[in-house]
Amino acid sequence: MFYLHTSNRTENLLQHLAELIRAQGREDLFTPELFVVQSQGMERIISQKLAETFGTWCNFRYLLPLNFFELVANCLEMSIQPDGFAREVLVWRLEELLRDLDSPDLAVLAPYFSGENAELKRFQLARQLANLFDQYQLLRPELLARWEQGRPAVGHPTEGWQRRLWQRLVDQAPDRLHRGAVLQRIGRRLRQQDIPAGVLPGRISIVGIHIMAPLFLDLLAGLSLHSDVHLYLLSPCEQYWGDLPSRRQLARQRAAAGRASGLEDAAGHPLLVALGRQGRDFQAMLLEQVDFELEFRSFEDPCDHAASTLLHRLQSDLLHNRPGGTPPPENAAADDGSVIVVSCHSRRREMTVLHDHILDWLHRDPTLELRDIVVMAPDIQDYAALIPAVFHDLQHSIADRSLRRKNAVVATFLQFLDLLGGRFGWKEVFDLLQQEAIAFRFELTAGDLEHLRQWVTRSGIRWGLSAGQRQEIGLPADPEGTWRAGLDRLLMGYAIDAPDMVDGVLPYGDIEGGGARALGGLCEFVAILEEAERDLRRSHGLGEWSRLLLHFADRLFGEADDAVILELRQILSELDNGGFHQSPVALAVIRAWLDTAAAETRSTSGYLRGQLTFCSMLPMRSIPFRIVCLLGLGDGLFPGSDRHATFDLLAVERRYGDRSRRDDDRYQFLEALLAARDVLYISYPGQSSKTNKELPPAVVVSELLEVLRQDYGVILRERDDDPEALGFVRHHPLHPFSPRYFTGADSRFFSYDDRSRAVAARLAQPAASIAPWWSGSLAAAEEGVPIAALFGFFANPQRWFVRNCLGIRLDLQEELPAESEPFAVDPLAGYGVGQEIIQSLLAGAGAEAALARMRIEGRWPLGTPGKLLFARQQQELTSFADRIRGMAMGRRLPDLPVDVTVGASRLRGLLGNVYEGGVLIYRYSNCKGRDVLHLWLHALLADQLLGEDRRVVAVLRDCELETVTARDRSPDLACCLELFTAGCQGPSDLYVEPALSYARHCGATRSRVPPLAKAREKWQNSIDKGYEPEWTLLLQGVAAEAVLGAEFENLCRTFFVPIWEGCRCPAK
Repeated sequence: MFYLHTSNRTENLLQHLAELIRAQGREDLFTPELFVVQSQGMERIISQKLAETFGTWCNFRYLLPLNFFELVANCLEMSIQPDGFAREVLVWRLEELLRDLDSPDLAVLAPYFSGENAELKRFQLARQLANLFDQYQLLRPELLARWEQGRPAVGHPTEGWQRRLWQRLVDQAPDRLHRGAVLQRIGRRLRQQDIPAGVLPGRISIVGIHIMAPLFLDLLAGLSLHSDVHLYLLSPCEQYWGDLPSRRQLARQRAAAGRASGLEDAAGHPLLVALGRQGRDFQAMLLEQVDFELEFRSFEDPCDHAASTLLHRLQSDLLHNRPGGTPPPENAAADDGSVIVVSCHSRRREMTVLHDHILDWLHRDPTLELRDIVVMAPDIQDYAALIPAVFHDLQHSIADRSLRRKNAVVATFLQFLDLLGGRFGWKEVFDLLQQEAIAFRFELTAGDLEHLRQWVTRSGIRWGLSAGQRQEIGLPADPEGTWRAGLDRLLMGYAIDAPDMVDGVLPYGDIEGGGARALGGLCEFVAILEEAERDLRRSHGLGEWSRLLLHFADRLFGEADDAVILELRQILSELDNGGFHQSPVALAVIRAWLDTAAAETRSTSGYLRGQLTFCSMLPMRSIPFRIVCLLGLGDGLFPGSDRHATFDLLAVERRYGDRSRRDDDRYQFLEALLAARDVLYISYPGQSSKTNKELPPAVVVSELLEVLRQDYGVILRERDDDPEALGFVRHHPLHPFSPRYFTGADSRFFSYDDRSRAVAARLAQPAASIAPWWSGSLAAAEEGVPIAALFGFFANPQRWFVRNCLGIRLDLQEELPAESEPFAVDPLAGYGVGQEIIQSLLAGAGAEAALARMRIEGRWPLGTPGKLLFARQQQELTSFADRIRGMAMGRRLPDLPVDVTVGASRLRGLLGNVYEGGVLIYRYSNCKGRDVLHLWLHALLADQLLGEDRRVVAVLRDCELETVTARDRSPDLACCLELFTAGCQGPSDLYVEPALSYARHCGATRSRVPPLAKAREKWQNSIDKGYEPEWTLLLQGVAAEAVLGAEFENLCRTFFVPIWEGCRCPAK
């Protein structure tokens, strides 16, 4: 017999179920109790309810509708074997059939496969057709029957080639029936009276399903002749409302009458009309197809047992199909907090505002628990990354994430496949290596990965596995910059410490013995990529693809039995479809298949776990909660649209039972409204984060607001011209530290974030002047002063202080090279490149040796661009080298040891750049302040070591500086050491490059700009362009006039200008 249980509350239906089992008992404890459900969420709530009722609950089975009918077929010894017509198999069968378009009926498809990516296009079309044919089997079995007879069914222009494809599918497996045909046979068998007793299940409970294919409903009706079938149906209305006119029908009626139509014209409750089409259609289908033996009704008016809040009155009016709205109790506020609509600027703001509301609810109601709250969104994956960050202080779980989002191993394997056939840029390869699952497999720690990144970039690796791999993708077979060439350098550097080429390989000399393990892991990983590129770039059959992908999954992740790895193996194993597809398939098709399979596989493991639940808004999930929160209901985001392909024959004529995403979403919104027991919270991105322009909510939210305005006296906004005007919709500010949350002017705007409160309080205070970051002084430095420290200090005193005295480095973020060989020399590295070539020229080795080294290291363009660039620069570099030779300084001598005591300081170290004729410094760059001071320091030390009248020369790109050694030089070494000592205790007043600008203009008679103004201009330019982050740190908020004041000018006049004037420079 067929029994119908209806209620507007899920808990009442579950109580019916429990009482039924209690009254009838279980005939055989060893026979499982059968439930037909549509979601795992409903499974859990049924189990929890029955366990709560009976103390223990066991031996039960939850089945999806199609799985249940397979069970019935097995009971009748009519086993369903639709392997060849299952959607997953149909994809590949159709893909193979679409390779042969010789039939005139299929020739119309040929243009679609022309051009690039033809194989991928064919697979995509096969996937769409498989989805359609899967629906045809259950929703249009009579259409397929006519096709098998060679007759058209709907007369659509695309029907001909679809019919031909279906006929080919049937001809391939003539002994197999599709699911629709099998279910029809089962239906006919169930209508017969000769089925022995006890063959079929004695009781079946169908819970939480409000739409199904007519074929399923017919089977249930047939099954009810032999078994007790109980349908537990959630209905928002206690009356029959299947005959309510739709909004389109109302519009036509009003148009015929010459009147405008709207929600207020509805014959029933306007929300039932607007949102309830799916439920109305199912009621009409039940009325047409099923004769119920008994109907049990347990509708409950929420206003009978609780305060008549706005939410309860709305639910009560839906229950009684009562348009016009129930009047509120005396002195009741229209906005009582039972229905909350929130508008925010972004998803993150939606999350933070919701977080504050949840804390407030928990604070105000001690009986409320986290498990009493559910947070839903059209696709919770859009919020999945934000949830742990915002709700870290609340226990929560996230359900309905796809396997790609939830399973890092699957996502990593897809990333691995994305590399194949590409350029293998160092960033994308290294990003794959850094993934946790792969790094763990190769035993690489965070420190190992950082070392490997430095080795990879500094060894010149840019892109391409090898010269051969570059050639295979149609590019020049240059080995420089490839992974193979870079690994050869790294391995040779680990084995041999040599500065020059060894067997055609330039060793990379920065690898210590402890790096062997990490380097070995990198080499093994790259070897796997080379093997995969070789084996997977070719087309294979599906069985071979399954074997290969499983092989590389084991190579990348190991053979452990972790759950996440097992999920990947299960998907890859399903690729071998039992021989229905024999043709070779390209990698791009396999990649698209795996991406779809991972996206379609969703997990509900985080649903109803006794915590705050985050999940997606899925159909037939009518689980009651005290507080229901809906996020992301913006215009265009929800409800989804019905996008039918032009060849979708289901769209030709809509029938009862046809699925519609738009109707599913609308009915899900109605169910969410019914599932809320205390509060319905709705949030949407209603304001632009850039312009603050108001954005509309989803159309279902607009319809709800319109009903609340017309029938329940809700004021949506007091002034339409003010986005922040008081009203029912709460338009939240862009920032969580807005004063609106902390002034108490509107109690609906509040915050539990103490940091935001502190920021808001600070912003409310008057602006204060910014004090310098540094004040005070450090302890005096040790007496011994290394020569290298002295030179480093006078290159940039402020940088020296921050780095060496304070221990702060602001340049740790190394600029990473691009994933391509250089086509020009980096301007920032141009000095070093030129300097290296000049050193090679002066050593007599020629420029070619230096160029070869720089090409290997990735610092010079390859091929023709490199040759043209060298041809342009060769003359200038050679000329610069000739200028150095022209100084006639003789050969270079070994560095001289220095051990000089000056006052209380002892200066020790080595003096370099010493030649037979004196001291020679050269730098392939324009003259800078540090060059002047370095020359002077060399001269001061040469005074102590070389005696008088020895030349001290600096050859620069734009000039030469020269002086001679002398006994009485001013400023002397004691003055320099005094500045050094003071600069190690606090920031020095000597800014070297501005001081050079001051000195250059100090004696300029034609300049109308004072030297100090030029120095300040140079200082400000360096700050504005970010050249000196240490200056910015030390002097943030301080004007140039305050920094370069009297102390600076005094240093320029007494220290830097005399040095500048003491250097003979014809180009000054």
